[in-house]
Amino acid sequence: MSSDLISRRGFLLKAALSLAALNFGCSISKLTGDRAGNTALIYATKYGATRDTANWIRNGINREVDLLNIEDISYTGTAKDYDSFIIGSGVWIGGVHNRLLDFLTSQADMLDGKVMASFIVCGTDGGTESGKKRINSYFDQFHAPFKKMPLLSDYFGGRIIVEKLTDEDREALIKFYRTFLKSKLTSWDKTDPDKAARFGKDAARLLSKFSNERTHVIQGGSAG
Repeated sequence: MSSDLISRRGFLLKAALSLAALNFGCSISKLTGDRAGNTALIYATKYGATRDTANWIRNGINREVDLLNIEDISYTGTAKDYDSFIIGSGVWIGGVHNRLLDFLTSQADMLDGKVMASFIVCGTDGGTESGKKRINSYFDQFHAPFKKMPLLSDYFGGRIIVEKLTDEDREALIKFYRTFLKSKLTSWDKTDPDKAARFGKDAARLLSKFSNERTHVIQGGSAG
């Protein structure tokens, strides 16, 4: 047998052993709950304020979290692949983002007990009674598909830059402001990085508790 053939077989054997070790390591990490990216932070945004808020929340969590845009995900694959979720939506004139509601509704069984926290981003002032009622109505819409309510929920201020609005959205908002707010549409920014980071820290504590409980169940096994 030629030395070239022996060398080639040796290389293939080493490659196979390396791949097996890698797969074994991945399997062990999945069982113990230590694998990176076992939490998904899914957001739905229209002009970017919710995306920015989701990023600030992830910074506050300060652990491995996959930041996912609802527009880019596979509903079934995402619901199946992650152990826990933080879900956030921007609020427009029609309410919570439709694609996010589609995801939550279609995957309700798979997501049951996995959604740890939820948040909305809107322009409503939560310091008034009417504002609180409006925010609660957004959360009612948001949480309707859930079988179990998230352990942590909060709202954050949004942002409007008039020059970046589409013509259709600008006209709709001008009418909304004139009819309901009795004011003129102008640009504003109510986003709050610090508040979002604090929410992330609170979410991190929940995720740690969830991960520890899950690891304990896996290690303890079943009594039959």
